[in-house]
Amino acid sequence: MKKLLTSILLFGFMTNAVNAEEVSIPQFSAIFQLETSDEASVAAALTNFAQSDCRKSMPTSIRIMAESFNGDEDITHSVIWSFPDADAVATSFATFASCRAWADTWAVLSQQADYKSNQLFKTLVAGGDYTQDGAYNVWQMSISDEATYVAAYEKLMAAQIKEGRLNGGYGLWRVQGGANSDVTHIAFAGAKDLSALLSNTNPSKAFLDFQKKVAGIRKVHRQNINTVLADL
Repeated sequence: MKKLLTSILLFGFMTNAVNAEEVSIPQFSAIFQLETSDEASVAAALTNFAQSDCRKSMPTSIRIMAESFNGDEDITHSVIWSFPDADAVATSFATFASCRAWADTWAVLSQQADYKSNQLFKTLVAGGDYTQDGAYNVWQMSISDEATYVAAYEKLMAAQIKEGRLNGGYGLWRVQGGANSDVTHIAFAGAKDLSALLSNTNPSKAFLDFQKKVAGIRKVHRQNINTVLADL
């Protein structure tokens, strides 16, 4: 957990241009991932921080995710900080340096959790109302031709929505900071709960066509299922 303050950058969502009726979509998200056997203490520490005055002055939302099905990864939780724009990222990080509540939270986290990774993301495509979701499919990928992939992804999402196969939030993020050869982008699709997420798992024709179209420019490193533990 040694550089937790510098690691606080994943989960925001959706598109840069939305109309007034849609949920506000963050342009940037930061994720730090950790391993803990004491979920309650970690959640309580972050909840206490979320109720502090300095956190309330930060233009960010916080979501704690449980890594419910993630293969052989030793990460147990992800904490997502979402920001409406670049200024909000800078303002929030400036606040940490003088925030006593964060120092207290950090003291608990350093004892109860083992920090694993951090990444900063920029939203490329998104839609739906992520605030209503409780579970997600998450694809960690490397993409060699972003423009071609984005066009194919947008076409797929339109088809999935038209066919009633997607009712939650969805999005595609570029890793802006912390990318490696395995993961340059992340895609996600949500549902209200785990049951709803698993109720329609057979691939559609549009999805099979999409897989063929992007086979030469995308490699999926890992596919996880995550569930929302708390919104703060």
